[in-house]
Amino acid sequence: MNQEKITFSFGKNWRDFIHFYLTEERTAEAVRSLMEFLGMRRLEGLTFLDVGCGSGLFSLVACKMGASEIVSFDYDPFSVKCREYLKEKEGSPENWSVSEGSILNGEFLENIKKADIVYSWGVLHHTGNMWQAISNAAKLVRPGGLFYIAIYNKVEGLFGSRTWLALKRFYNRRSTIGKKIMESVFVSMIALKMLATLKNPISEIKRYRENRGMSFIIDIRDSLGGYPYEYASAGEIFNFCKKELGFTLENIKTVNTLSLNEFLFRKPGKKA
Repeated sequence: MNQEKITFSFGKNWRDFIHFYLTEERTAEAVRSLMEFLGMRRLEGLTFLDVGCGSGLFSLVACKMGASEIVSFDYDPFSVKCREYLKEKEGSPENWSVSEGSILNGEFLENIKKADIVYSWGVLHHTGNMWQAISNAAKLVRPGGLFYIAIYNKVEGLFGSRTWLALKRFYNRRSTIGKKIMESVFVSMIALKMLATLKNPISEIKRYRENRGMSFIIDIRDSLGGYPYEYASAGEIFNFCKKELGFTLENIKTVNTLSLNEFLFRKPGKKA
């Protein structure tokens, strides 16, 4: 998988998001979604580690919610610039650090402090070594801390995960124009599906920000271009984190589609 040519940049996609789509309403929705899943109102006294944080939106949320320290890192240099931009807009808080690095780089991780909350939404399955990435990220959780991850669901069948993997490979081999055509076709198919279920596509797309404050078109590009791409059933993730890592499950949100399952695990032990 790692030998396959990758022509899609998550960071460039997130750059478009923060410059053209990120609003106070979307930020407020991101705040709501994070705090609701964590079961918290504020993050005072807690450290927050954003692994592969993309746009930096949820690092920004942690900052706004009072986290005592926020650490953000990503492998994509354009994502790092996105986070630096948001940090500067927030007034360059001293308790928010931004760096470039990979969750698979052991030497880099030696300099990352363990955190009370380790957050990695839709990231670890794009590293090319998902299970190692999950294990490495879990090691960054303090005893008694929380581990919030979202991983692509495994779907069997003709239109399942393997087909989606082939589609992503096909997209990455296309020229810029070819990618735009694929994006347009994909959007049209989604709109037709909405119409078939008596939904108004325009209204549904406008309401998309209710999905963690995200943007419809940005997520379309992310879905098509995000590669490497791995996946796992909710049960496989649960068993790995419980049996291999010794974590306990605090919260879960599952799907029966090609979307992402969300998990909130707790690391055993008491906070120092």
